Amino acid sequence: MQKVNDRVSCCLSRRPNFCRSLASTILERRRTPRLLSFSQVTSRQPPATNMALHTDNFITSKPYTGLQFHSASAPPRLAKLDMPAPTAGTVVVRPLYAIVVQYANQIFANGNPRGYKYPLPFVPGGTCVARVEAVPPDAARLTPGQLVFVEMTVRARDDADTKVLRGFSEGATAGTRRLLAADSPWRNGVWATLATAPLEGVHALDEEVLVSQLGYRIEELGALSQLVVPYGGLADIGVKAGETVLIAPATGTFGSGAVHIAAAMGARVIAMGRNDEALAKLSQISDRVSTVKISGDVEEDTKVLARFGPLDVFFDISPASAKNSSHFQAGIASLRTGGRVSLMGGLRGGVELPYSQITHKGLTIKGTFMNTAQQARDLIKLIERDILKIGSRSGMEARGKYRLEEWEEAFSAAAEKSGPGNAVYFTPNVE
Repeated sequence: MQKVNDRVSCCLSRRPNFCRSLASTILERRRTPRLLSFSQVTSRQPPATNMALHTDNFITSKPYTGLQFHSASAPPRLAKLDMPAPTAGTVVVRPLYAIVVQYANQIFANGNPRGYKYPLPFVPGGTCVARVEAVPPDAARLTPGQLVFVEMTVRARDDADTKVLRGFSEGATAGTRRLLAADSPWRNGVWATLATAPLEGVHALDEEVLVSQLGYRIEELGALSQLVVPYGGLADIGVKAGETVLIAPATGTFGSGAVHIAAAMGARVIAMGRNDEALAKLSQISDRVSTVKISGDVEEDTKVLARFGPLDVFFDISPASAKNSSHFQAGIASLRTGGRVSLMGGLRGGVELPYSQITHKGLTIKGTFMNTAQQARDLIKLIERDILKIGSRSGMEARGKYRLEEWEEAFSAAAEKSGPGNAVYFTPNVE
């Protein structure tokens, strides 16, 4: 600063107007931080021509297209949006295969009969297989172009109790709603040509192993979206090789995924459900998978389960419609002393528990909401090590792939064709 002042004093005596302007320029440059463009932050390449500088908030953004909903009673529109350069903890990805859930037409269309709460306007879609487009300054391993799996769950970094299903629901607390607020990077989901994701929820996929060596097509890796949730519950109760595990109901998307995972873990699996066709398909997964039809009668279900001997684990993933299903009481009654129960379903309100059986047998009941980031990484390892087989070789199929503008066809296909092992995807970016 003294050198600047000396220069100004010397110059003022000769060219006062010029020197005052020069001094102001020097001081201003010292005060103003250097701005990095989108590509400088991410890949250190020259900025692309389609990136525009926003001088009002001093960031560089990149345009993208998202399937934006303004109402569940009106068609969505393909909105042109701006993607800011990634800040610390935020990754920008290019979704390749973004799953369309079976009940999408009951959440985002037809007036939202399921009554999901989400902010509007917004772009839905929670999970996908993608390419990394840009990485934040605190990323140590991810690089642009890398193949990744993006989780659905967004977790508050300062409160373990605050978690939200991004692209589907804003949750029920002020904290969860804040995660999807209008100024939040997680507001919009992955039904778009670009999307943000929390750094800890973006998991690298070894493309050399999965595609080149094991021969998977990238679309087959979309099965991770259906497998990562049940893996969280099975991992939480520590399923071991050789144990007998009851999974019920097993004929839904997540229940069938749990059957695949438990069998890959080395367990003997009893898949219980009502859909005969789905049960027959599950029985083909492994010689260690047996199937049982839910009868609707607790005593009858308990009698049938007794043929397999005392159970080690009961994994329940009941939908809201299965609140009074007979399998729940029968499953608990069939556990051995010291057995474990995993609750991952969507039942609302209370359920009747056999209190005396739980205390007498010393049962452990563990509730799990989705999965942890580490569990997602562990699941990917099972696939990369060829322990858990996915895709067509295990009966998992992509039953439809649609562009964003084909959302009506995608919703209809998901409702009709999705289910155990089957999925429908948006393909916002085609390789």
